Amino acid sequence: MDFSILLCVVLYIVHSLEFVEADKKCKVPNGDAGNCVSITICLPLKNLYKKKHKTLNENRFIRQSICGSRDSDPIKVCCPPESSWEHLIPRPVEVPSSPVYRRPKPEPTLIQPNTLMIPSFNSSDRLIDKSTRPEPDLEDYSSVCGIDSSSGNRITNGNVTAVDQYPWLALLEYSYGFLGCGGSLISSRYVLTAAHCLKSLQNGKPLYVRLGEYDITSYPTDTVEIDGGGYEVVTVTIIGIKARFTHPSYSREQKIHDIGLIEMEEAVSFSDFIKVICLPQMDYMPSFNSSTVFYVAGWGSDNITSGTAVKMETIVPYKLHSQCPLVTETYPIHQICAGGEGGRDTCSGDSGGPLMYETPNHTYEAVGIVSYGSRDCGKEGEPAVYTYVYKYLPWIRSVLSGNVDYMR
Repeated sequence: MDFSILLCVVLYIVHSLEFVEADKKCKVPNGDAGNCVSITICLPLKNLYKKKHKTLNENRFIRQSICGSRDSDPIKVCCPPESSWEHLIPRPVEVPSSPVYRRPKPEPTLIQPNTLMIPSFNSSDRLIDKSTRPEPDLEDYSSVCGIDSSSGNRITNGNVTAVDQYPWLALLEYSYGFLGCGGSLISSRYVLTAAHCLKSLQNGKPLYVRLGEYDITSYPTDTVEIDGGGYEVVTVTIIGIKARFTHPSYSREQKIHDIGLIEMEEAVSFSDFIKVICLPQMDYMPSFNSSTVFYVAGWGSDNITSGTAVKMETIVPYKLHSQCPLVTETYPIHQICAGGEGGRDTCSGDSGGPLMYETPNHTYEAVGIVSYGSRDCGKEGEPAVYTYVYKYLPWIRSVLSGNVDYMR
């Protein structure tokens, strides 16, 4: 066979294989269906990428089209069908922009991985504006909360969740777009989290709440396979933070009352991907035993480690306080312990995220908030410590009713 013909055949096969291997369905930012492929074989994006003088929208369109690792060479992009290449308009998804900051030069630090650190507050951090109060949210969500309508397409041999699983999970966004800490949506305007997440030692105060998130590498969209075939694009909802509340008795030093609330600037619209979780309806602690299990989920964010790209979950067993060496002696009834067994711990969840209990009615309640744990995440015999939400229901209700001044 002529060498030139052979070379053409080989190149054709390689070209075809590249499409096959990368045949991951996705959505381009303007809503078209596409495939995740190398930018070298997606002519419109390749040409746009090589363009010397790009507009702001063109730059954003390219960034939002990236569907693989940003460190891959060449990068992978969500490429629309070839039939639409000629008429492709680089229109990015509009999302709120973060304030511009001058990034300080980081100083080298030695931090153990997967450690849930609780930053401190100075008295100056508790400035109260007596003339301002939160907007009340008194709606009754008891009939719609805690319902997980997930299609159940989990990966059975791993901890990856379905896209629409645990739709109340929130991600907190800090300066420079840093994602650290999680939370739980408990109403259309309020997110439950840990007090230590409201003032990060490294990143300051959270600025935005992300809801409906799944794969943070494909932000601001995720692609969902729908019943009957086909794909649907889900756009992450990002809302600015209006107010932050820490429990008045929170103490970093004593590691107690680690609970906080966030009021968002506007009410969120509910969907299959954004719902509220129930607050505990009773004091379950006396009924919990060695067979009781909880669920924790998230992206592994704790203000220290980078976590995972997609939403993960794990099951953690309940532990008595006598089996929990990390629990505080001052207020043990305000804390609940879980995990510390076979590596199952809050590594798959977020600091500030919920410890979820599935009730006999198959609804989920946020019985705890991820507070702190062993420096070696999932260490045998050292369960993680969670704030026990039931003890704080009066304070939560007072905030939601608009009767508590908020922190600047």
